[in-house]
Amino acid sequence: MLEDELRATALKEGAIRAGIARREAFAEAPPSAEMGYEKPWAQAVVSFAVDLGTDWIKDTLGKVTRMGFKRVVFDNYHRVYRIGAAIESRLKNSGFKAHNIIPNGIYRPDHTFEKDLPDPDLKPPLSLRYMAVGAGVGELGWSGNVLVPGAWSNAYLGGVITDASLRPDTLLEEKICDGCRICTRVCPMGFMDKREGTEVTIGGRQHVYNRKRGDYRCFIGCAGYTGLSPDGRWSSWSTARSVLPEDDSSLPQFYSRLRGDAANAMATRNTTFGARGVLDRSFENTNPTCAHCSTICSGPLDHRRELMHLLFNSGVVERNEQGEEVVIDPEVMASRRPFEGARR
Repeated sequence: MLEDELRATALKEGAIRAGIARREAFAEAPPSAEMGYEKPWAQAVVSFAVDLGTDWIKDTLGKVTRMGFKRVVFDNYHRVYRIGAAIESRLKNSGFKAHNIIPNGIYRPDHTFEKDLPDPDLKPPLSLRYMAVGAGVGELGWSGNVLVPGAWSNAYLGGVITDASLRPDTLLEEKICDGCRICTRVCPMGFMDKREGTEVTIGGRQHVYNRKRGDYRCFIGCAGYTGLSPDGRWSSWSTARSVLPEDDSSLPQFYSRLRGDAANAMATRNTTFGARGVLDRSFENTNPTCAHCSTICSGPLDHRRELMHLLFNSGVVERNEQGEEVVIDPEVMASRRPFEGARR
């Protein structure tokens, strides 16, 4: 059957899990789950996940080097798209329309950065996270990331939409997220609520994840414009120290000012996308700084706790007079000035 061939293609090309969902599974889901926005003819999606591996994680969170992180991000976004291209080709060869979704760096026109006052939420043309949930590839964890069997949230997602009337897979029955809430503790941006949740309906089932603050809060942090923890003792790989406004509605304008500030040139390189989003970003300009929530959620609870404490004791990255990234010990940071309001 075609469905079996499509899933097999994804696995052969390097995915660890693949599934299929039909358009009607997202009838009650948020707008970013509407396939018709991307292609009016879309009736189904072939969703899949790629495992990012773990051998680079301790070096990244422990502030040893982020070169492994850089390589993983660059290589796996292109890997996802190559897998999608193979699925797209298989569908087209069978006489169907198909469209390979760009995995990141593309947003809906009414939420672009160039608008005078963009919406504080960044919406992709089609949410690969929602597609993966509907196709049984994974489940929504508290972080809002998709947790995939065997990889937890340490995975990238891809998808191909088609006009083929494919037979859908069932939703994932396995419960992966155990509600540890470590994701909320390792986010220097305070993006995720630790207690209050948001419900979405996908495939006739209620799915709950945290009630997020404005999406730009995460975007600004992941872009590298800021990344210091509330207590000042650890950071992401960002060396910028922008202080974000509390009002989410002012974040788009705040971001526009950051992009125009020459002092943030190193951070800006990380958000330079072309017409194909993240696929048009060079390896040189791939400078990941955070992703703590998805990276730490890469194994059982003891593994997550170990990585959390590694991050908390990793120090703060700063840039010296020669422009080099250096790591400052947490105790040195604590002695510089008092910090209050730590979340941990």
